[in-house]
Amino acid sequence: SHGLIWRKSPARITELYKKWTTYAEGKADHGVTLLYGTMYGNTEEVMNAVAQGVSSAGLPVNIFDVARTHASYILPSLWVHQGVLVGAPTYEVGLFPPMAHVLDVIKRKHISKRTAAYFGSYGWSGGAKKEFLRLAEPLQWEVVDDLEFPGSLTSQEMKRAVEFGRRFAQTIQGS
Repeated sequence: SHGLIWRKSPARITELYKKWTTYAEGKADHGVTLLYGTMYGNTEEVMNAVAQGVSSAGLPVNIFDVARTHASYILPSLWVHQGVLVGAPTYEVGLFPPMAHVLDVIKRKHISKRTAAYFGSYGWSGGAKKEFLRLAEPLQWEVVDDLEFPGSLTSQEMKRAVEFGRRFAQTIQGS
């Protein structure tokens, strides 16, 4: 067809393929994919604090706004990172619809056996966390932490979000 494309280091190519095939078994690199969605900016503010906490622990973090990013750009990060942080507000007693959609795509792609945590805001009542837990179960994601808050966080409370991210990163580093 097109001829030989790898002329040097065939062992390197073989090793890369071996590594990539283990992702389907749930073996991934230490790192975090942070998925978030926001309606009024509150979850985005908290996401920035959570990401700061992850970064302060020395882990790489890839951040995606699920309402503005096609799933095809998100999936590669999920394949290679062990940690998944999901930040989304409650919408109509459930998960923010763009987040629910991305999690459905993740399920269809069988990206399983990850370590995950949820954070998000709510108004009158919660519901997003409950739906996230239901969606994470068939993926065999180990949900290790959560941070729910009404509306927005004060600057003092924002420290909790930084600590949440740092604690999650330490969990990933220990896995």
